[in-house]
Amino acid sequence: MVRIAGSARRRLRAALPLSLVVLAATGSTARAAELHAAWTGDFASVVDGGVQRGERHMGLVELAFDHVFAIAQRDVTLYVAGQHVYGGGFSEEWVGDLQTVSNVDADRGTRVLEAWLDVPLTDTLSMRVGRYDFNSEFDAVDPAGLFLHSSHGIGPDISQTGAAGPSIFPRTALAVRLQCDFEGDHAVRGVALDLESESDGDVPFFEGPMFALEYEFGPGGTLWKAGAWGFTRSRESLAAPDDRDREYGAYASVQHRIAGSWVGYARVGMANEDVSRLGSYAGAGLVHQGGLLSTRADTVGIAVAHARNGDAYRAAMREDGTATTAAETAVELTWRVPLGEHVVLQPDVQYVFDPDTNPAIDDAFVVMLRVELQL
Repeated sequence: MVRIAGSARRRLRAALPLSLVVLAATGSTARAAELHAAWTGDFASVVDGGVQRGERHMGLVELAFDHVFAIAQRDVTLYVAGQHVYGGGFSEEWVGDLQTVSNVDADRGTRVLEAWLDVPLTDTLSMRVGRYDFNSEFDAVDPAGLFLHSSHGIGPDISQTGAAGPSIFPRTALAVRLQCDFEGDHAVRGVALDLESESDGDVPFFEGPMFALEYEFGPGGTLWKAGAWGFTRSRESLAAPDDRDREYGAYASVQHRIAGSWVGYARVGMANEDVSRLGSYAGAGLVHQGGLLSTRADTVGIAVAHARNGDAYRAAMREDGTATTAAETAVELTWRVPLGEHVVLQPDVQYVFDPDTNPAIDDAFVVMLRVELQL
């Protein structure tokens, strides 16, 4: 079974209400250095279908440091984030799905996720250099961050790529990112990532990096994004094993405040199906922010994630005598409830149609409870 790595898409600096603040003097101005910590735990169960019924606990411990200091009268940001992941394997061993139902379900280990400097070059142009989470800015849809399913963090048309993934949770790479902000809510960002499409273990920056470009436009209550990405190094073709081709693709998303507390979003993406298993993806969600409980800033949402196999992959599976369905679809209903400043509970239910596009695996009904502690 081939699984698509998801992205936790954690925004620890913005998410935590409580910080350890240390004052540091830089010239005549005091700057705040912030240390953040959090634990996220998912208690998950396959109620019906999937590979097998059963329960699993998996989690993520996060620690991040954020400091702003002045160089040549410009504010430079230093950000470092580390994570410890444990208990992964729920999708692979229990659900059997391709897209991954929990965005903290990943390979176990302790890693540095991000470590970068953000340097303003002009009033409108900035550069970010260091270990970088591609999904922290690219293909990020804010209201989709409510959902636990990995494909709402980053589209699987992108997360399936690269020898070791496209520099997202849980493994990231060195990068150089430039961003230009224009008047009228326009922005353009581009990035070069130390990644190869195919590798024997070494990923040297000058032997086939990944490049991406994204444009965003946010008039009023609507935010549009469109992006394109590609690897400069080719890999073995699915259509003809003796041939080689490059991994590349494009995506677009829109999020819109419909009325009052309701926000909707939609996202589509495609990849070169000659070398990528998934040729296309479509996802959408509807979120209600604050309102079910009068005393809590709770949020409820429903979303769908639909990932389709490419024609070349399905043809290769037929030649191998392996049956596949056209697509895997996951429907999710979730409810996020803060309990004070430091604790969040989030019950979540998902139904996965055609897990892993494998007709031998029954549709899976999954129930999860996410617990977050923010210190």
